Amino acid sequence: MLQTCWRHIRRLRWVQMLLLVLILLLGFGVTGTFYANYRDAVETQQTNTRAGLERTTQLLSERLGQSVLLRNRSAIEESLRLLETMPQIGRVEVGDANGRILVRARKSDYELEYLDADTDIPTDLGDSSGFAGSFPALSYTSTIGFGARRVGAIRLYSDAPRVETGINERFRQFMLESFVLWCVLGIFGSYLFIQTRFENRLREQLQIDPVTGELSRYGLNEHFRDQERFRHQALLLIDLYNMKAINAGHGLATGDRVLQIVARTLRATLGPGAAIARLDSDDYAVMIPATQWASVRHLCEAVTRAIHAVRFDEIPELEKIRISGGAVILAPGDSFSQRLSEADLAMRYAKARDWSRIVCADAEFIAHSENTGAFVTDLHIRQGLKNNDFEYHIQPIVDVATGETRGYESLIRWNYQGTTRSPAIFLDQFREVIKDDSFYHYVVEMRRDLTRRAADHGVGFLTFNIGLEDLQNLQDADRFAHDFGADCPDGPEVIIEVTERGLPQHFGEDLSGLKRAWAELRSRHTVLALDDFGALESNLYRLRELDIEYVKIDKALISAVADDDKSRAIVKAIAGLCDALGIHVVAEGIETETLSETVRSLGISLQQGFLLGRPQPASSYFDQPD
Repeated sequence: MLQTCWRHIRRLRWVQMLLLVLILLLGFGVTGTFYANYRDAVETQQTNTRAGLERTTQLLSERLGQSVLLRNRSAIEESLRLLETMPQIGRVEVGDANGRILVRARKSDYELEYLDADTDIPTDLGDSSGFAGSFPALSYTSTIGFGARRVGAIRLYSDAPRVETGINERFRQFMLESFVLWCVLGIFGSYLFIQTRFENRLREQLQIDPVTGELSRYGLNEHFRDQERFRHQALLLIDLYNMKAINAGHGLATGDRVLQIVARTLRATLGPGAAIARLDSDDYAVMIPATQWASVRHLCEAVTRAIHAVRFDEIPELEKIRISGGAVILAPGDSFSQRLSEADLAMRYAKARDWSRIVCADAEFIAHSENTGAFVTDLHIRQGLKNNDFEYHIQPIVDVATGETRGYESLIRWNYQGTTRSPAIFLDQFREVIKDDSFYHYVVEMRRDLTRRAADHGVGFLTFNIGLEDLQNLQDADRFAHDFGADCPDGPEVIIEVTERGLPQHFGEDLSGLKRAWAELRSRHTVLALDDFGALESNLYRLRELDIEYVKIDKALISAVADDDKSRAIVKAIAGLCDALGIHVVAEGIETETLSETVRSLGISLQQGFLLGRPQPASSYFDQPD
């Protein structure tokens, strides 16, 4: 029974445990108060009984002196009637100086009942005075004097049965009060245990996946949550290929059977020491003790082989199950959610390449992912803006025919922990963050500061990249000019580069919204450039519909002109077309002298690339001595 209670107590949540402790403390505290009250009542009764015996005896001894000397029994009895009003007195004995009993009486129903007093029988009244016996059976003896002469003695006895009855009644009251208290507290305690048992059963049901019989996502989190892991574990995250199609094509029953077979295969491969959890419809997580990457890779290979060996001969489409996954090593002090996200990142990496392996998210993989911005969050971007970690670098755009730097392209960079990060790592999150007006002003200040510095150094034009959705939402020309520094006195021409990537997604073939937005905004010393031309969603229709000043040919097309005749023909055609339309052409990605000369021979003298200058802080170009 004690073991059962202890098992239930251990399952209590901390709030329930606190309530249980408070109930016990309250119960023992109030019971102690009840007992203290009972003991006080007993002590009060004892004090009152002793005091009553002593006072009454002394009072009667003063009254009975002459009556005892004269042996006047009737006078003695008359004086003893005082005892009828005192409930704590039970018996009385009065004797003479020779120790002979003159009067002996006991009280019955508040009346004295006199007994025969044989004066020839000696008694033990003695000469001493004071208390005798133990509570509640007390007696008090006092001498009776007349003048200076001792003429007798009187002894009063307490009514022990009556006193005991009172004490027992008070004890029964204490027991009743305590019983009621503990009954009430027991109800609350029972409720806690019942609630705990219900919650434990519900928690156990939630921890088990009903299809596979293994752990659920909730169960995995409960078993391996932070602060409750005490050994290194390998965490494998596994995704089954095309489960939605299986459910749609063959029914949920077949899909459930596939999930069950996969779970049994994992269990047979990994043994009873592994924890297997079904996270979603087609995702599994496996936890198994491991400390070395070599053993983790061996487990990944064993799991992959075992799952790929499963066959469904009765269903041709399910002849083979394919999986991909990610694996990490989870130390006792690691964040479970962080390691799970790393395993998920490795699984997505595997899914993007093939559905035949489990990728280990080791230190090399994590470092590569960090360098590509896989772990960049909005919080990092917001903190970086507050710390002024972002700045614009500029890259020169040179007219190679004259050697003159015509302008610069501004490129946002992030100085993160001593390293400079390129926009590919953080640009998507950056654009989302600066939609918040409380952070957008940081970017505006960077743009305006760069434009002012460009104006001070006589720069011809300065280009900025902008997202399509941002361009369409900027309908205020004054605000637009302010945000990009186009209102700077004697400032450079501000060129807004709009990439062709995503144009169909945002505008489709209807460019009327973009045309209206641009017609409103381009009047403030700003012109429109079409970036990444010749790649992905390029469309000559836009050259006709949009009022474009510059076209920047994508690096992927430019880099091939040195060795590919078709690329040279395409670039030459674009250059001729833009010349006919009055559009300036800039070639991106110029990295060698040969490439620069080839592009120039195709009619493009405005060039940009590492050969002509790498992206650098503005001071690297503006503060150079003439």
